[in-house]
Amino acid sequence: MKNVFYLLLIPLLYSCGKESSEKAQSRNTLENLTYTVDTILVDSGEDIFILSSGLGTKALNQDKSKLLFFENSPLNLVEVDLNKLKLVSKTPFQEEGPNGVGSNYVRFQSGPNGDLFINGYTTQGIFNGSGELLKSLNVVPEGIEPDLANNVQQLYDKAIYDFENNRIYSQPPSQENRKHLLFIIDPITKEYQIEPIPEMKAVMEFTGTLVVDGMIDFFWVDNQMYIENQQLLLTVGAMSAVYRLDLVKNSFEFIDIQHKNFPNRMTFSVNNSPVEQAEFNEDRKKVFEHLNYLEPRWDESREMFLRLGKKTFLGERREDPSTYEVFLFAYDQDFNVLGETKIEGLKQAPGSYFWKDGKLWSYVNVEDELGFAVIDFKF
Repeated sequence: MKNVFYLLLIPLLYSCGKESSEKAQSRNTLENLTYTVDTILVDSGEDIFILSSGLGTKALNQDKSKLLFFENSPLNLVEVDLNKLKLVSKTPFQEEGPNGVGSNYVRFQSGPNGDLFINGYTTQGIFNGSGELLKSLNVVPEGIEPDLANNVQQLYDKAIYDFENNRIYSQPPSQENRKHLLFIIDPITKEYQIEPIPEMKAVMEFTGTLVVDGMIDFFWVDNQMYIENQQLLLTVGAMSAVYRLDLVKNSFEFIDIQHKNFPNRMTFSVNNSPVEQAEFNEDRKKVFEHLNYLEPRWDESREMFLRLGKKTFLGERREDPSTYEVFLFAYDQDFNVLGETKIEGLKQAPGSYFWKDGKLWSYVNVEDELGFAVIDFKF
């Protein structure tokens, strides 16, 4: 059994300890949190899953009944029925040629009609489920700065596509002034709008890179940009705050979420380019052992956002396993804090996870079979 997230095949029940708090804002919804964990396997039928690289980039369809991910060598789009827990299909995609997605695709999204937005290093466009390129989106907005106009790969770094409004969102680095900006691009009219996102500087502030004898080691804080509940959300692990572009109201704002019992941001500093291993190790330790916020996801069943956080404690030696503390946060639709707690008894941080029907599904490799640790939170 390799990379197993939980060493259990039957449900376990845990109860999180109560957080001491006053009712300054409201009752802590997560104060009496309990949860069960169950490990399930997906039936591959006569086929096999190629999981040498894990799930990699993944996506859910609109009703979250299907999981999509790519296998490499050969490049296949894999579709899994999450309700029936079985493999549905594998569809070959091309790396090169007119329908090529590139050898190093970055991410993809699933659209309302089964089409895919694939954002790669050389290709960006809408593909159908059979691997055919329907529409290239490698457009250059009119009047954009020359450095970006001549580098589409940089312009659409980690781009997100809005299927409903036909917009592309990206955060290209500005070579001129290093400002952090959100680009909102109309691929039809080639018009664009820019929103400053200065707080995203935390992405670079808490990154460190060490180069010794041609070997590179680095650490960073996670950052995400995604569409959730008709909102474009931008997050970074160094802070609880989020940027929100409301796609219905067409309003953009920075929401400084305030937790009561947990730190809301990293307030220390690190050396981004250390030259000594000891300094690198110390800064990495500070970042990893601080609370890192993951991305909020909308739970339709409870009508609230749920969000994980984690602290990572590295082993003394490189080969030693890391240990974790995991946290759960709940917000209303306006990101007012509804609840916050440490998840007692959960010793491993979820990996390659998603939310479905109010439950957290975390990928596990069980003897090279596709599995999930499904966590059912009760509160």
